[in-house]
Amino acid sequence: MAYNVAFNAGALFRDLNNRIKDAMADALELTAQNARNEWQEAALRAKGVSASYKDRYANSVQYTVDRNALTARIWSDDPMATPIETGIPARDLKTMLNTSLKTRVVKNGPHSGQRYMLIPFRSNSPGNTAHAPAMPQSVYNQAKQLEASSVKYISMRNNQLGVMGMSNAKGEYNSMAKRNMRVASRGYNWGGRLNGPDVPKRFKGMVRFDTSSGNKKDSTYLTFRCMGEWSPGWIQPARPGQFIVKGVAGHAQDVLQFNVSNAIASVAGR
Repeated sequence: MAYNVAFNAGALFRDLNNRIKDAMADALELTAQNARNEWQEAALRAKGVSASYKDRYANSVQYTVDRNALTARIWSDDPMATPIETGIPARDLKTMLNTSLKTRVVKNGPHSGQRYMLIPFRSNSPGNTAHAPAMPQSVYNQAKQLEASSVKYISMRNNQLGVMGMSNAKGEYNSMAKRNMRVASRGYNWGGRLNGPDVPKRFKGMVRFDTSSGNKKDSTYLTFRCMGEWSPGWIQPARPGQFIVKGVAGHAQDVLQFNVSNAIASVAGR
């Protein structure tokens, strides 16, 4: 009669394999979360990008993890991702005079027949950069004392480029007649304007509009500039790319290797 002792490690191997795979999936998910967070933080630090675009880009970053296939994907489908990531070339802003319905045509003087547009630039109070750059405190101290300007009327006028569309005399859609497309036109009651030798050039001519509501006191500060075909400048400089994704991807692979190694070591040490 033969005596023997037999061992079967198959079950132990399968259990160990399952525990390692679970630990690796946890490490993968942790890495994906960290990469998403790093991407978002880098997007919020992007230079030369307005706060609203940075917030939108950061909020668009998402991730998914397939624990069974041990794969992860972090992505953004925000259209602003491309100009932030790879940058934008220099461009002549005056090209908008070719297409904007707000474009006007000079009737008299040395620029007769040439196109132009009045563009408002908003400035925020110090410390507030949500939708526009903040003005220096010294400028704000003068601007807040200005007599407020106000909108006197809003009317509709024919666009001066001669663009035709299906609209009636009030600018409403009309399927029966093709007319010159109309655009909103504003008339103003002007108050004070910011001027003086100590006012920086970019803020000269600034006006204040009282936008208070109820008990909340508030003002909007605008500087109007004329962009004409004859105007020098109006070239938006090239903006270099931030290449956020490239940095996140390179770092994430190192972090993944570290997290997976720790995960396997923790399972092996049990």
